[in-house]
Amino acid sequence: MVIPFENTMLASLAGVFTAPLGVLLLPAMLLYVVTSLSLFEKADLWLIKFFLLVLLISILNLSVLIADYDIGFLIDRGLRFALLAIPTMAVYLFCIRLNLATLEKGVKIIFAVVAAIYVVNLLVPSVVNSSSPLQFSEALSPHRMRGFTFEASMFGFQFVIASLMFACVMKFPLKIVVPLILILCIPITSKGAQIFFMLAVFVAIVQCFIRLQPIAKVLVSICLSTLLIWVSSGYVASMFASDIEKYSSVATRSTIFLTPIVALFSFPQGSGFFGFLPSIYSYGPIAMDFLDAMFPNALNFTEVMPYFVVGNVKGVGTKSFFMDWLLYGGLVFLFFYSKAVGAIFSELSQKKSFYPICMFCFVVFSTFFYVPADGRYIAPFAIAYIVRLMRESRKEQQAL
Repeated sequence: MVIPFENTMLASLAGVFTAPLGVLLLPAMLLYVVTSLSLFEKADLWLIKFFLLVLLISILNLSVLIADYDIGFLIDRGLRFALLAIPTMAVYLFCIRLNLATLEKGVKIIFAVVAAIYVVNLLVPSVVNSSSPLQFSEALSPHRMRGFTFEASMFGFQFVIASLMFACVMKFPLKIVVPLILILCIPITSKGAQIFFMLAVFVAIVQCFIRLQPIAKVLVSICLSTLLIWVSSGYVASMFASDIEKYSSVATRSTIFLTPIVALFSFPQGSGFFGFLPSIYSYGPIAMDFLDAMFPNALNFTEVMPYFVVGNVKGVGTKSFFMDWLLYGGLVFLFFYSKAVGAIFSELSQKKSFYPICMFCFVVFSTFFYVPADGRYIAPFAIAYIVRLMRESRKEQQAL
């Protein structure tokens, strides 16, 4: 019930870390996880081992960074980033221990709350646009639906995930659910939610309903995705053109998205939590110059340039879960992430489960390109639900 509220007045205590209402339950979840470690499967425990490995990399990288940066600043900001990652792991590990029936009850509650917020936002937008105990900040773009999240793109992500999970639990027919979600996403005005939901649907259709060899399915998925982008290019281009003119978000996201890739050449092992901001300060301008050379005078870098001022911390980040962690963990993260995503996608494809595949692809696509999942409890909840579905299916097969 608390998951949809991501931007509460609790943000005044410790920023993004305490902004979600679910942080009130974090101590109980952490206590349960710590006292139940022996009950987790090995695959789940690797999540904790990976986090500790990135923490070790972070400490080792401090010896390289202290010559150029204030040690107090590095430790203070690095610990904040490390703490921000803990709720994501805690929510997943807590939820994965719940039985499927309990998770499905949670899905119904989450969807009911998100649906109610959607209606309120549509009919009485001032409730979510103004500051309140459940909404920390005033809306930057009042004409866009943001629910009780920070902005429309996050609410779009939340709405699609909640809808897909609910449709999966209730076993609603695809021919009704898919068009309905697309239509309901239009008022939210989240480009990312619409585009990546359609891509996820196409991938799920290919995996579930088209009989081809695995490599052929991959090729068909790429072709369908390319066709989708081409067909919608006019609509998408007009929205992005608006971004370039008004918000310069395309330049900002492109530059910040490219920064971790540039940083890999100097820190293949990852910059760690303590090296996250120094890497953005150092390699962000290189990424910006590269984009400017590729697209001369086409992008507005006004918004992103302050990110590279040493000491600036407000809003500085990659705007993407994948890129955040690529900067934290480098090739170490890339290895574990690709292995986990590949294993889950492979098993879901074998079972031809449309909704789980669609949910999983949507989460992966969104967190790769535009959603910083840390601090958004619905993402680890959704992954835990998908993995629990997989494990229950395995148990049923073994019982036969």
